[in-house]
Amino acid sequence: MLLKGGCLCGDLRYSIETAGGVADYCHCVYCRRASGAPVVAWLQVPPAQFTLLSGNVRHFTAAPGSHRHFCARCGAQVYMSDDEGRSIGIAIAGLDDPEQVSPSAHGFAARKLNWLTLVDDLPRYPGPPPHDE
Repeated sequence: MLLKGGCLCGDLRYSIETAGGVADYCHCVYCRRASGAPVVAWLQVPPAQFTLLSGNVRHFTAAPGSHRHFCARCGAQVYMSDDEGRSIGIAIAGLDDPEQVSPSAHGFAARKLNWLTLVDDLPRYPGPPPHDE
């Protein structure tokens, strides 16, 4: 399935082929601080399945080997990449149709904020999910 998405101002646009992608929630402090949200949902795919269609990107290395990419115009966080070129992580909420992707696990669940109540029965991993290691 080919999906499209973008940033808050619409300047940065991308397409992503979802075949073989893995979606999960991340509760780590880096995701919380970069998004201002208690948890972020990501779809990870091989880099060849991600195409930047328009806009200018700035990046920030928040943790060793992990790069967060933002729209240069509005500053919205759009995707993540790693030094090894294993995957591109797309913030699911930035998709034009985020209902098309459902997370299948919780990563860094040991870092979940105490006041956040989760009612799903998805697997919870104290650190990164197995597909992220």
